[in-house]
Amino acid sequence: MRYWDKATHSIYGSLLDSVKCDAGAPSSGSIVRSISKGHVYLQHRVAYEGKQISLNTSQQAHRDGWPERSRLVSTLLAFGVNAPDRTAAKTIELLDAIGCFSVQKAVLIGSHAFNAIGNNLGVTWDAGFETKDIDLGRMVRVSCQPGNRTAEILLKAGFRAVFSLVHKHPATTFVHKNGMKIDFLTPMTGKPTSKPEMLHGAGVHAEPLRFLDYLIKDPQEAIVMTRNGILVSVPQSARYALHKCIICQYRSSDVKRAKDILQAESILTVLEDSMPQLIADAWDDLPWKEKAMHGMRNFKDSELAGRVIAICGKP
Repeated sequence: MRYWDKATHSIYGSLLDSVKCDAGAPSSGSIVRSISKGHVYLQHRVAYEGKQISLNTSQQAHRDGWPERSRLVSTLLAFGVNAPDRTAAKTIELLDAIGCFSVQKAVLIGSHAFNAIGNNLGVTWDAGFETKDIDLGRMVRVSCQPGNRTAEILLKAGFRAVFSLVHKHPATTFVHKNGMKIDFLTPMTGKPTSKPEMLHGAGVHAEPLRFLDYLIKDPQEAIVMTRNGILVSVPQSARYALHKCIICQYRSSDVKRAKDILQAESILTVLEDSMPQLIADAWDDLPWKEKAMHGMRNFKDSELAGRVIAICGKP
């Protein structure tokens, strides 16, 4: 990994402030005025892989701020910050236009969240964390405005619904021919179940997953490096790392297991050096301490595992 210099930190802070000022307003596309039966209303229009998507909106585009935001993003990319590839960036722009982040309060998880967390921490991770999967986690019910019909809009954008082996269950995964895959997830509470839950106000079902409630609790804001930057919610860095220590033990793929461990090690390396209290706080709130400690035994850096356990204390 590479730690940022003060100038890069400062530019990222300026971008974060600028994007926060426009929070809730479109970050891409265009706003047009339409007239129907004598009524004037606004439409937010975005394009995805040649498909034109029109969304009703009450927000005016804050386009005056886009040139400055674009300039800051370009500067940060030149400095080598963590960023998605073009296709993933366009997909995250589409999700932002739908309102997944600002309206529906979804939390970006997975490797795209890992990259955004790295930007918040001021480090650029080593190559190898690019992915075509975009994972969104959310509680079934949150305090949010009524959202757009997410599943319907994704289908209009050219995605297809992927159904589970239980054909009666609604789809929680959407795949595009360009390789992008979007998964909607929600915490599993109570008895184990594979039955998808409808996300309140989102118009899409989500797959229930164990341990997810811990991961998405009290998320932090971060910027995904799209053309104008997009404000998203991501897990707290220490929670993300400890969660990876747990779920790596449930992976059937050796590649995914190794990726989980590497991401956990990378974040904990940064935190134990400069912000150990974040680890201790996340540990105190972790219900599955034994599982996390067992996962740390898989670290390549056994000395790091020992230092982290010393910060956390025994269960």
